Amino acid sequence: MKKTLLVFIAGILVSSCSIMSSNYISSTDVQLQSIPVNLVAVYYNKEDVPFKYKEIGRIYLKNINYWADRDPAGQIKKIKNQAAVYGAEGVIIVRETRKESSFYGSGGGIGGSAGDVFQYSGIAIIRK
Repeated sequence: MKKTLLVFIAGILVSSCSIMSSNYISSTDVQLQSIPVNLVAVYYNKEDVPFKYKEIGRIYLKNINYWADRDPAGQIKKIKNQAAVYGAEGVIIVRETRKESSFYGSGGGIGGSAGDVFQYSGIAIIRK
């Protein structure tokens, strides 16, 4: 019983630490149909976009956890998937760095950690 409870609690903690979600804020009143994610191009600079474009919205990640979501590719994939839902032909990735720290106590010991977290957002675009 005691071991089962510990496994259950550990499972909840691990799953809750890696739940990354996103917010989409539209820049236009036009609603587009979603498209397959493989049709969404990813750009890392506005200057790299090879066509004239119009911004249709912004995608912001939330619930970024220092330990669980350190993978930039995972964040970019989440942004790209969200852009496809809103019909964006491309997404311009914006990189931000923020500080994060944690504090914990275990078995009579106290500790903590701190570090930089790379958090990305995206500018969803379509051709003009």
